[in-house]
Amino acid sequence: MADLLELPQPIATTDFAAKRILLSEIRRAKPSLRAFHIGFSVSHAKRKNRAGKPKKPPYFACCYNAGDLGDVNIVAFYYPLVADWDLMEKDADAYRARVRSAIREEMIHSIQVITVKERYDRSTDLRCRFKTAESYYENLLGRIIDELATTADGQEAVCTAAQLYYEDCSITSIQKLREIDKKLHGRDGYLVSELIRQLVQIRFGELTSEEAKGKAWDRKRLFNTAEFGTTENLLRSMAGTLRQAVPKLIGLSPTLAEALAEIEQTIQKIEKIRT
Repeated sequence: MADLLELPQPIATTDFAAKRILLSEIRRAKPSLRAFHIGFSVSHAKRKNRAGKPKKPPYFACCYNAGDLGDVNIVAFYYPLVADWDLMEKDADAYRARVRSAIREEMIHSIQVITVKERYDRSTDLRCRFKTAESYYENLLGRIIDELATTADGQEAVCTAAQLYYEDCSITSIQKLREIDKKLHGRDGYLVSELIRQLVQIRFGELTSEEAKGKAWDRKRLFNTAEFGTTENLLRSMAGTLRQAVPKLIGLSPTLAEALAEIEQTIQKIEKIRT
């Protein structure tokens, strides 16, 4: 991994403190990444297209091989990571929380992929039923959303999770979510990987990545804040709704409950080894 402090500044006014915080958080995460056998790399991509429109890259992304789900790697997008120091109003604590939460988010994504691959590889039955580990993973995510969609409470919680992740308050039905998933990712069920990540963060008592954006939401004003006053308050309320829904969601979907348990056991096992 290249030392981020030695990389060129993307913007002349970028504060050196942002890079120091970023580097310290990445160094903090490296023992866990090594324990999980998760790779790490830095990208200098500036913009990418989403649904035909240019979009700033995310902070981090979980990448893996198509088909066999191997070679799991977390990519750090240098330009948006450092540039967002200004978006976070140069608040060191808020920026650190945002970076830490974003790294944790992609670690959870990575563990999802790793655990699914391991389950597929050791099961003769799964290898007979599904051509690849990835096709099994997609089936698993689709099964979860089907189980959650059986009740109004389940649908509402899934839509709340989708609104938080996609930053789109128009997602008020499972059908709309399926359309967004297919439009942006080529298949429905994609959001479930984000829902799992959100629930793991919640169950571990952590901020979700969405909550960690804090006041940065108000720079964009993506939502109608109405009686909440600020986007930050609205998003906190939405995340609170999702937190309260966790027991119901787990009760509705045995597949989700199994996935959460497996991921959390893996995280706890590695953290015990580290300590």
